[in-house]
Amino acid sequence: MTKSKILVVGGTGYVGKRIVKASLAQGHPTFVLMRREIGYEVEKLQTLLSFKQQGARLVEGSFSDHQSLVDAVKEVDVVICTMSGVQFRSHNILLQLKLVDAIKEAGNVKRFLPSEFGIDPSRMKYGVEYGKETFDDKMVIRKAIEDAKIPYTYISANCLGDVLKGDV
Repeated sequence: MTKSKILVVGGTGYVGKRIVKASLAQGHPTFVLMRREIGYEVEKLQTLLSFKQQGARLVEGSFSDHQSLVDAVKEVDVVICTMSGVQFRSHNILLQLKLVDAIKEAGNVKRFLPSEFGIDPSRMKYGVEYGKETFDDKMVIRKAIEDAKIPYTYISANCLGDVLKGDV
């Protein structure tokens, strides 16, 4: 069975670390986007080096350099974006839209899993006001993916990750 080549965007985050480890454990050729903007964030650099030692390939790219994203995407079959929900707010919604543009231009991706790992925004039109801006932003991203005709899978786990840590 041929293994998919997987690019994880946001691989040093809460969900991303787990996705990278699972991909490696399943024997997939695993690529992790190493953003130039990471600078000297020691913990993230240590995580990336650890992934490299485990067999992941670090691919340098930047959201401010479209061609670097296209080049990274061209190396893989599957792109999994695990950027945190914070990335959807304000101007940062553009980051995932830039990734969608790169995937569309590359034209080789068989499956894209955008950063969705929470509540399904398509079911929230009558939901609480809290979070409405985030849900609306996610719907903008979904529309861009669907308009670009990129094969996708949305994962809506309804409170996955960080939400239940703490005093539960």
